[in-house]
Amino acid sequence: MSTGSAPTPTPTPRPLTAVLAALDGGARSLDEVARRTGLSSTVVRAAVEHLVRAGLLETRELAMACPSGGCGTCASGTVEGTAGCGADAPAARRTGPALVTIGRRRSG
Repeated sequence: MSTGSAPTPTPTPRPLTAVLAALDGGARSLDEVARRTGLSSTVVRAAVEHLVRAGLLETRELAMACPSGGCGTCASGTVEGTAGCGADAPAARRTGPALVTIGRRRSG
């Protein structure tokens, strides 16, 4: 019979709280949030989507369309100057990857 008490488990932060803490702590990508929190990327993405819908985070799209300089000037372009997104040529409307920032919604 043991007379010592069992160690108290350290509480695990809830996913939403953990994601907010990681972003507040300077995480600059969803992958970094996943590394800092130990959450899967699927859980991080779901948490961010929920926090955006709840109004606690906001997103801003920074890339709106293909660059006027063609696929060779695109962030997803290949060294050969072809589209990294799989398009045949620059499109008039946005296709492929878009850069999005995520941050705390400012009150006021």
